Amino acid sequence: MSIVPCVQAPAPTVYVISEQAHLELIQLRDHLRLMAKLTQPGSNASRHDVLLHPHALAWWFSRMSKDVDDIVDAAFWSAAAANEANGAAEALIRG
Repeated sequence: MSIVPCVQAPAPTVYVISEQAHLELIQLRDHLRLMAKLTQPGSNASRHDVLLHPHALAWWFSRMSKDVDDIVDAAFWSAAAANEANGAAEALIRG
């Protein structure tokens, strides 16, 4: 039988986003779900005679890109949140 040394996991990297950025992330998720439903095979939008104009897709992708940029710009690393998460992880390990 071998002895396995206890290896402590590295502290998690924690990023924080504002409430507004979180709301934008939820809206982005909802928009993606809507686009998935609209383009799902068998839906009215996926019929062979429906034209999906490139400018409409370009607008949507530009909007999605701007939303992601805003969310990423609002995110920041937080030493306090990282320490809190590390403390919570250690408490779970100790039981």
